[in-house]
Amino acid sequence: MTAKQDDRPTMNLGHLAIPHESASQDWLRRQGEKRRAAVEIVAAESKKWWAVHALPDSFYEQFAERIVTALDQRL
Repeated sequence: MTAKQDDRPTMNLGHLAIPHESASQDWLRRQGEKRRAAVEIVAAESKKWWAVHALPDSFYEQFAERIVTALDQRL
């Protein structure tokens, strides 16, 4: 269940409002965004280096996921 959006004026005290998500949820969301960006970069670079037309785009996505996962586990 999602919280209802509060449209009341904040009288310039918006920085004191209670956030809609916890700090850990925010951190996990940002890490997921960074991981998605890393996968996209690896997939794009893989396509540049291995421009084999017989390989489907899903191969590059899966390859990039494996590379990023391996790096996450080792770093």
